[in-house]
Amino acid sequence: MAEGYWVIRTYQAGPIGEKIKYWIPGTRPTESVRRMKSDVKQQQRNEANAIKRLARDLNENFWEKDVWVTLKYNDEGLEKLMAGLDRDSETFEEDLYMAAQHQIRLWRDRVVKACKAAGIEVMYVITTSDMDGKTGEYVRVHHHVVMSGKAAEIAKSKWKFGSVSVKHLFEEVDRSELAAYMLNQVRHMPDEKKYIPSRNLKRPEPKDRIAKSGAELSVPKGGQLLYRAEYQPGRPQYIRYIVPDVEKIRSRRKNE
Repeated sequence: MAEGYWVIRTYQAGPIGEKIKYWIPGTRPTESVRRMKSDVKQQQRNEANAIKRLARDLNENFWEKDVWVTLKYNDEGLEKLMAGLDRDSETFEEDLYMAAQHQIRLWRDRVVKACKAAGIEVMYVITTSDMDGKTGEYVRVHHHVVMSGKAAEIAKSKWKFGSVSVKHLFEEVDRSELAAYMLNQVRHMPDEKKYIPSRNLKRPEPKDRIAKSGAELSVPKGGQLLYRAEYQPGRPQYIRYIVPDVEKIRSRRKNE
């Protein structure tokens, strides 16, 4: 094997831990932690990390007391959304998507302003969807929002384009499936982010350490494995697991 070294990057987002082991080409750093972080970041650029990033945001910031809101357009609301758009244009679907993005940001601003007036701190993650996540077929544009439960009633009152459904987050410990569900419905648009996060979200910071070898990753003692990517010697590795002190985390969050 060419000169290089193995690095294990560990994340903890709420009750969920992740470990990723990378092979970093080049000389092994002796003192420069900054250089090691830069090398790992370069490796991550080649991965499809959007779902993992969103899952970390959800796992770190939202719990059972928080909600998953779906905002839909009824026929009248859709007509309002399409006003001024060229329905015969080859880019009509993209134009409609961007019009919906504009409306959801206006809704977001109304909700945040009303929550601030009511003394409620609101956190959120927003996606705009116009495709079936399984088939890729076009569907009526709508929005998914995971947000603070205390803001749910205000959120409902500020949507004027159609129906609103509110569900408390299901009690699965890991939100990775929800993250995949939300992002698999998002249209790819150049220069447009796949989801809109609030600025006050807590972002889990990775911890890096040099590994002794490329041996298969293991779950911390007392942890529970959720997912392990196929192990191939010499290739990057990935595992996701419930952390050993999950009950302490759940108890603390319920009392917040």
